[in-house]
Amino acid sequence: MRNLKYWLAMTAFGISSLAVVSCGDDDDPNTTTNPAETEVAVKKTSDTAILLCTFGSTFEESVKTYDATIQDFEKAFPNADIYLSFTSYTCVNRVENATGIKRYQPDLWLRAIGEAGYKRVAVQSLHIIPGEEYLNLMNSAVKKDFMIGGYPSVEVAKGACLIYDENDSRAVASVLYDAYRDKLADKKNILLLMGHGNPDVNYNANSKYSETEGYLQDLATNKNVFIGTVDYGPMLFWPESGEPNPECVYSKLMAYCESNNLKPEEITVTLAPFMSVAGDHAHNDLWGIEEGDDYSQATPQSDACWRLKLLNIGFQVDLGESHNGGIDHCAIKGLGDYDTVRQIWIDHLKAVYDDPDAWETGESYQ
Repeated sequence: MRNLKYWLAMTAFGISSLAVVSCGDDDDPNTTTNPAETEVAVKKTSDTAILLCTFGSTFEESVKTYDATIQDFEKAFPNADIYLSFTSYTCVNRVENATGIKRYQPDLWLRAIGEAGYKRVAVQSLHIIPGEEYLNLMNSAVKKDFMIGGYPSVEVAKGACLIYDENDSRAVASVLYDAYRDKLADKKNILLLMGHGNPDVNYNANSKYSETEGYLQDLATNKNVFIGTVDYGPMLFWPESGEPNPECVYSKLMAYCESNNLKPEEITVTLAPFMSVAGDHAHNDLWGIEEGDDYSQATPQSDACWRLKLLNIGFQVDLGESHNGGIDHCAIKGLGDYDTVRQIWIDHLKAVYDDPDAWETGESYQ
């Protein structure tokens, strides 16, 4: 009965958590078996498991990013078994069909880990900000359904997302500044980063974007670096309705031009995703890999990609880190492609992994 209740609860979580980025979610996630149990049975060598959790992506470049992440965690935690989960069922299916790689969703991995008899499991989020998806993972999937409703005797530790506090914002800002230092030294260059955005204003997670932007501008003398969001929050390229607000990308770019007495035509913009991998948003919403080069209709308030909107306004766009005409030549770099960023995730997990008081069981909540 315990496992039946857990399975039903986690199926509901799996359906409700498929709402954010990189893949569509049209497939039916319901299943009567748990394929992750086979994977865990083959791989289990320890009493401790580490579950890395990300939304997922079907783009080929992301495989290298995820592989590098897994390898880093294996080196940092040699006595634990490492698993990587996708919260998107569609991403799970498509990646397995295309590559044979089995990711599975957190509920399946957690259930398999519990059934395999692991004594401890550390869950590390690979999300960027502490938004809705991150909190659903930690509070519902891990705490409520696995710890309390499923396997209350298993010890659990939870590692924070990439930018959880101001120290993280400073650290990520430092990584990006070091990567683009030379370009930022010229006020005729701008670095524009695309984050996803969080749908629920109650979480206040979108403030992490502006906080990190602030630290980046502290480092860049010309203050020529900006972060915007593609789906949610006040930092969209252009608001969903009405006139541009001061925080939107368009307003910040125009204000920069005015304060530096520059025209858009004099400025070159470098584009990069402020996301863990260069997935669907980076290729389509940022670069518009399938949109061609006609920017005549790509007004700031249109649905066009950011590249075409910038060209429509008059900016030049740096093609050095772009799709370069197709996926085969793509050079877009996500945050997870920086080893120093991956180290931040590792440090978050180490902080709880090495602290006996950070491990807890569901029994303490019953």
